[in-house]
Order: sequence, then C-alpha cells, then structure tokens
Amino acid sequence: MERRFSSLTLREIAYNEAGLDYRYSPHSHNAYQWYCVVYGGVDQTVEGYVYNLGPEESLLIPPGVVRSPCAREKAPAYLFAVFDNHSLQLDAMCGRVLPTPRDLLPDLHALARELRRPEANTHEMVEALLVRLLIGLGRVVTQEERANPARASALNILPQQEVVERVEAFMRRNIQQDLSRQELADLVHLSPAHLARIFQQATGRTLISRLLELRMVQAKQLLLNSTLSITEVSLQVGYHSFSHFSRAFKEMVGVSPSDYRRSGGNTWRKPV
Repeated sequence: MERRFSSLTLREIAYNEAGLDYRYSPHSHNAYQWYCVVYGGVDQTVEGYVYNLGPEESLLIPPGVVRSPCAREKAPAYLFAVFDNHSLQLDAMCGRVLPTPRDLLPDLHALARELRRPEANTHEMVEALLVRLLIGLGRVVTQEERANPARASALNILPQQEVVERVEAFMRRNIQQDLSRQELADLVHLSPAHLARIFQQATGRTLISRLLELRMVQAKQLLLNSTLSITEVSLQVGYHSFSHFSRAFKEMVGVSPSDYRRSGGNTWRKPV
C-alpha cells in the first residue's frame, strides 16, 4: 500500500533473510532504493560497479539505475525500501557505502523488528524510522565532506567519472537539441546544482562551456565534411538562430563558419 509522508512516499519496504545462494537478476526501479545489510554480506552491483556491503552497511541507489545483489561470504539478512523522495537531501549519499553510525544502530534494528513483527501503527513507525535513518546517514556524509573534502572527493572519483561520461555521451547524442541543466541532471538522478559541482570538479569546465565545445567540434566536422549549408549546420548542432551560431562559432574558433569552410579548417584571424 502506498502511503504519503511529508518527506517521501514509501512504495515498498521489506526485511528478508537469505542463504548463500541469494542472487537477484539485474533490475531497476523508477524510484529511490535504500538497501541495507543487517548481518552477513552482500555484493551489490550497480551499473557494473560492485559495492561490498557488510553488516549494518547500506547503499542508496537512485531511480532508473540497474542493480543486482548477491550473497558474499556469509548468508545475509537485509532490508530495502523503495520510495519517492519529496524533500530529503540525498544526492551526496548516492554511490558510496554508508556504515550505520553507532547512534543510529538502535533505529536500524528497531526498523528490522517492526518489519519482522508488525504491531499497531507499524506503518507509521516504519516510515518514521526510515526517514530518521536517511536523514542521519545524510548528515554523517555531509560532516565527513566538510571535515575532509579531499578524502570525500577521492571516495567519489569513480561515481564522478561515470556521471561525466554519461552526461557527455548524452550531449553528443542530442547535440541538435536544446539541452537544459535540469534535463542533464535528471539523466544522472542529481540536482542541477550538484551535477554542476561534480562536472566542474571532474573536468575543470562548466556544463555550458563543455556543451558549447562539443557543438563547435561537431560544427567544424560538418563544415569540412558535408555539403550542408551553414544554416543547416547550425540546426544540426542545436542553434535555431544562424546569427547566434555564427557569433558563437567566431568567438570560439576565431573565424566565421564560412571562412572556416573556405580555408579548409585554417583558424587564422583577419587583421583588424
């Protein structure tokens, strides 16, 4: 049963105990999933990257991402919650193993007990415990990043690389479209501001400057290797205004599109 809470809508939550043959085929949800090992061990493969989860460790998986868990070394007991997020700040928690801090361990085990042995108002208790755990884990991550930003960046190198690769691949595939920061952020399940920070950290460039660069690389290839008119080239790389395209091209390349084509790709500047 779907129930609305002020911070989230809980779609599904369960506690399970499994054997060493525990394995689940690759799948995804169109909502967040918090997956927590209570005891034993689980390897959770997310988009090809394996997270090793031990007792009282969890992973927050964003919507649309393919995941596949299997038992590791010891038979696991685990719980998971699938939910729509409304107001919780979750971005920094994704893509990292989350050990449960000592002060939240009673809440984790209380949640497991409620799921194993439901009582009066179990739904309300489960939702309250889940929100408390998510907020508490998020605060720990934020405190760690403030205390040691270099270490936090090192921990997130692989996820940052994956984010950049996905965003750039999407830009290339859709270079002729109007692309907004929100659309790019939705692709990797981050807020626009968080994506902008990750992208600049990993590449040293803004999203807009990288998109402009990719547009001009494609434009140069079309100018030299196709018979498209310059107006058609501008449309192919996402500019609906020829004058806007021509101005942007000259600012970045140094010559107008027509001069670039005429010169066979020489980027000389006319003397003023």
